[in-house]
Amino acid sequence: MHIEEKDGVPFVRFSIFAGHDLAAAVSTRCGGVSTGGFASLNMSFSTGDAPEKIIENRRRYFRAVGVDTTDYVGCNQVHGTTVVRVGHTDRGRGAESKETAIPSCDGLITNEPQTALTMNFADCTPLLFYDPVRRAVGLAHGGWRGTAGNIVGVIVREMTENFGTKPADILAAIGPAIGPERFEVGPEVIETFAALFMPEELKTLYTEKRDGKYLYDLWRTNELLMLRAGILPHHIERTDICTYTRNDLFYSYRREKGHTGRHMALMELK
Repeated sequence: MHIEEKDGVPFVRFSIFAGHDLAAAVSTRCGGVSTGGFASLNMSFSTGDAPEKIIENRRRYFRAVGVDTTDYVGCNQVHGTTVVRVGHTDRGRGAESKETAIPSCDGLITNEPQTALTMNFADCTPLLFYDPVRRAVGLAHGGWRGTAGNIVGVIVREMTENFGTKPADILAAIGPAIGPERFEVGPEVIETFAALFMPEELKTLYTEKRDGKYLYDLWRTNELLMLRAGILPHHIERTDICTYTRNDLFYSYRREKGHTGRHMALMELK
């Protein structure tokens, strides 16, 4: 992972995808035209920011990563595990308003070039998948509910069923998200993850605090779910950048108490 900058717009690139014919990136919050709590490269129409500013921010980001804005495919994320296959006929959905986006889903897959999968984040985990053998990509929104619902496993299964992907071929990246020293949760969240992990394994994913709260590790959880789905250890890259701590570089919903923008993960086959 490294942060690259072009035309004044910095963004995250992943080493795991280097040398492959695709665009895979996560924007930062820098280099845009939004102001106030949305400063400055806000990507989401769901925030209350001015639509014309978001459109300009997206134009800048797409230009920086070398993707045409007409390739844009967006969805309305709902913290679930629904995954939708998209293609050329979906290009433009959600590009200029949330009303035209694909409804109620948190995962997108495609094997069609020039189809830019996009999702927005502000503490939740960007999950990126690439099959270099079958030439297919997947992108998922890993909030804690989606992670607890094993959206990683759903994406891998959908890529397998739709494209013939073999999990051992997949290259995967876990993008910037709230880290294990900042993601404080109640016992109900730990109980939800107990449905996914055996007690001894679950204990490695959280630290109990004195006030009855817990600090939970979404980074490691998604990594374990990737391994469980059949992705090889050396095919997984973690950024380990905490959006709460690095609020200068990324949006953090928790740190800014909801009044903030969103950064965007993007994947496109060339």
